[in-house]
Amino acid sequence: MRVLCSGLAASAVLLVSGVAFSGGTPTPVQLMDFDRTTGELWAYPQGQALATYLHQPTTVHEKALLSHFLPPDPCLPLAHVWNVVVDYDQRTGQVSTPVFDALLEVMSRFQCSATVTADNGSPQPIVTIAPAP
Repeated sequence: MRVLCSGLAASAVLLVSGVAFSGGTPTPVQLMDFDRTTGELWAYPQGQALATYLHQPTTVHEKALLSHFLPPDPCLPLAHVWNVVVDYDQRTGQVSTPVFDALLEVMSRFQCSATVTADNGSPQPIVTIAPAP
C-alpha cells in the first residue's frame, strides 16, 4: 500500500509540474527567423523541412553548454548572454520572455543552432529551448 501511495504521489507531482507530458524529444534546429510580435520561430530541424515553433511565456529556457561551442562562433557570445539571463531568472523567479525574444531574433539573424522540445500544434509550442553549437 505504501508503494502504491508513493507511486501515485510521484505521478501527481510529475503531472502538476508538466514533466510527464511535456513535449517530444529534444531536437537540434537551425534558427532562421523570429517574429517578436507573434512569438513565431522558424527553424530547420536536422534533416527536415522548415518548421514553425511558438515561443511563449511558459517556454522553459535551459542553459547552453558553452564548452561545446568552438570559437570564433558568433553564436557563443549570444549563448553566454542567454545563460546569464537563465541564471537571473532562476535567482529572482522572473520570467524574462522579452529578453529571450530579443536573443532569439539576433540568434536567427546569425542562423545559430538550438535544441528545441515542442508540443504538437501549428505552430508547435516550444516546451524547452537552449542554444546549441
